[in-house]
Amino acid sequence: MNPTSEKGDKYIYDIDFEEPIVIVIGNESQGVSKNIQDIASYKIKIPMIGKTESLNASVAASIIAYEKVRKMKL
Repeated sequence: MNPTSEKGDKYIYDIDFEEPIVIVIGNESQGVSKNIQDIASYKIKIPMIGKTESLNASVAASIIAYEKVRKMKL
């Protein structure tokens, strides 16, 4: 189980999407619960340019899904 976080352990580009994983996306205001974060193997972060501090949950999920598909096609 791997929640996304701006304080993530791994960038999205470093994730091995070949292994079975569960990706958890929290809501914009409260994020992922502490309980879920505590049992996660690692947290994923999406690099952002500029002053943006966070992404909408659906945008983050879309970026992760795109990266998984992109890696599958390489």
